[in-house]
Amino acid sequence: MRLTIRTTRLLGVAVAAAVLATGCAGSPAAQNAQGQNGSSAPAGAASTITIGIDVPFHPIWNYVQSNKDTYFGGKPYRVDFKVLDATTQVPAFGKGDLQVMTTVPSFMPIVKKQYGIDTTYVFPLARWTVGPQILVKKGSPYRTLADLKGRTVAISPLKERFGAEQAAVLGATGQKIEDYFKLEQTSAAAQQLTLGRVDAAFIEAPTTYPLLQGGQFEAIYSVHDAFQAAFSDPAVMNGGYIVRRDFVAGNQQFLKDLVAATEDAWNKYQQDPKAVNEVASKVSGIPVEQLDVVGQVLDLKTMPLDQRQVTQRDIDTWVKLFPLLQQAGFIEVAPADVPAMFVLTSQLKK
Repeated sequence: MRLTIRTTRLLGVAVAAAVLATGCAGSPAAQNAQGQNGSSAPAGAASTITIGIDVPFHPIWNYVQSNKDTYFGGKPYRVDFKVLDATTQVPAFGKGDLQVMTTVPSFMPIVKKQYGIDTTYVFPLARWTVGPQILVKKGSPYRTLADLKGRTVAISPLKERFGAEQAAVLGATGQKIEDYFKLEQTSAAAQQLTLGRVDAAFIEAPTTYPLLQGGQFEAIYSVHDAFQAAFSDPAVMNGGYIVRRDFVAGNQQFLKDLVAATEDAWNKYQQDPKAVNEVASKVSGIPVEQLDVVGQVLDLKTMPLDQRQVTQRDIDTWVKLFPLLQQAGFIEVAPADVPAMFVLTSQLKK
């Protein structure tokens, strides 16, 4: 089904979903610009716990926020929700103004470098189920990743990305993305492809939607393909809740409640997306139609139960991914103790 003009406009407005799909935490460049070592608030059991996000586009997060009195009422702590912009969420976390924020695992070493904070990832809100894709014009002679070696490929500036493309190309070819392609870093990667100025574009939803459904372009490779080949893991965990590592021990009941609330909201969403979106729209101010597009982009409607949790496979994948991110130049140093950076969801159900 081809997109209508109305839907295409919605996709344009819902571009913040791409931020969610890649991590929910703003660009590394934006966060690093704010990244001076901040003061560290005490951990332990908190009386008020503030959960932050930098774009109010995730319908499940919105739904939990809207129903916070139902999910967290009568608890020995108070829960607040806060929406910040991409340049202030991590600094707020670094100062202790937030006890929970949403970000990608690939950004956790950057938080450590900038603020000296060890973090733990608690629960996923998104995965790279397809992830960034390489698009070419239909009829193009370039059919595989190998065909594009040395060719001109447009991509968003790497400093604004979260390392997925860099890790994928390095893992698949043994070469950095800048060396494998003649890389054109531009905020108009899709436009460069449609104008015929590049051989391919490495982009992701929602930007890919109108191009693929318009019938003139096709995807020949994706981060999904690379992760499947490298790790036997086609749905690598990305955006989700993270906390300070020393917050975990003193706030076990809250973390269990947060996971249970998010799981309940997600179950409701899969049973009746429209009903959840209507509630989410009231608290976020985002129209229901746009929230529906976000759900499509993030595969929220169809994501199976085994992907709506942190598992041992996720930890095993990130043990392999962090060194690739270091080799690719996205992070300076790969974490030494990756398992300590994640809480298995099964441990929060005991």
